[in-house]
Amino acid sequence: MQTGYWEDGSKLEFDGVVTAAAETERGLLVRFERTYFYPECGGQLADGGTVGGTAILDAQQDDAGPYVLLPPGFSAAVGQHLFCVVDAERRGRHTQLHSAQHILSRLLDERGIRTLSFHMTEEEASIEIEATTLSDKVSMEVEDAVERAIWRCLPVETLFVDAADVAAYDVRKVPELAGGPLRLVRIGDLDTNPCGGTHVASTGEIGAFAIVRTDKVRGNTRLYFVAGRTATAYHRRNDVVLRDIELRLTCGLGDISASIVKLQQRDHDTARQVKSLMAMAADELAHQALEEITSHGVAAMVLDLVPAELAHMVAARLTSAPGPLCVLVYPGSGTDGQFVCSVPTGSEALLATFSARMKESFGARSGGAGRVIQGKVDIRVTVDQLKALLTTE
Repeated sequence: MQTGYWEDGSKLEFDGVVTAAAETERGLLVRFERTYFYPECGGQLADGGTVGGTAILDAQQDDAGPYVLLPPGFSAAVGQHLFCVVDAERRGRHTQLHSAQHILSRLLDERGIRTLSFHMTEEEASIEIEATTLSDKVSMEVEDAVERAIWRCLPVETLFVDAADVAAYDVRKVPELAGGPLRLVRIGDLDTNPCGGTHVASTGEIGAFAIVRTDKVRGNTRLYFVAGRTATAYHRRNDVVLRDIELRLTCGLGDISASIVKLQQRDHDTARQVKSLMAMAADELAHQALEEITSHGVAAMVLDLVPAELAHMVAARLTSAPGPLCVLVYPGSGTDGQFVCSVPTGSEALLATFSARMKESFGARSGGAGRVIQGKVDIRVTVDQLKALLTTE
């Protein structure tokens, strides 16, 4: 039997006897007479570790059984003995998450909520459950129940039973049997379920547990959780973020929400004030532009450090102006500018000419229809240059 990890998930060092070695595009594929490297399957991630002191690239399985991939250039011969070490930290995270999933799924099942699938990443795990939603109240109740099961330090056992004997066990989900013994993972008096993954020896090894979020998927709910080392990492990441927010807001943890509410209100008030000032500025600039058009037949403006929206506001106020208008705005202090150009009815051809000249002279990108175009430019353009491009002579 090649799957040594099925029989003893705690074995992290072993003498690997090579039964096959083949070069692939990714590296050297090596199979062992008996392996304790868990291959990616059943929602659980692959083990990491070393073979002969060299880090494996991956652990997978196919119809011929489990195998590991080693870097190109690594050599191995059939019958060779290689000292293998499973990455204990990586395996530990995976077993904590997988065992926590069994507990979580059992407790949800008792509420009539069926688990449809299981998925794991290095940071968290998730299950898709047959429920359109999961209320905060139910989520907290289930989270508390999972933690209580963990605190009981229930033994986690691996059993191999014949298909005919499965009915004697309180199996949560019976798979389609293809012959041969069935591997069951039993967690004390709480749960028994067919599983090929690796697990803790006692639920106490899982440690911390937390449901971190949910989202919608195919009319069901995906529930994300952390456990053990991933829970520690999750809380540490959150703590770093919260400490940074505390420093930026110059407040304590308990005052963050109130400080954010104040900032949101201040932002709302500021936005209203800016909108009012923008309207006043647009009115004044439109008045100046109209006077210039009346006197010289054309108006051009270059404005620095103001919102690009101001150009649109000025143009919108001069839709009936007797001459062409171009407003170019540089919102920042650099060379990225945005412009709006409008012409009177009957002068639409001038816009096409202006657009072509802006592209030829300054590499501008523009578009529009009717009597108005808008565009962008990444070079400084002066008022006189704009005026020159707006004239037909």
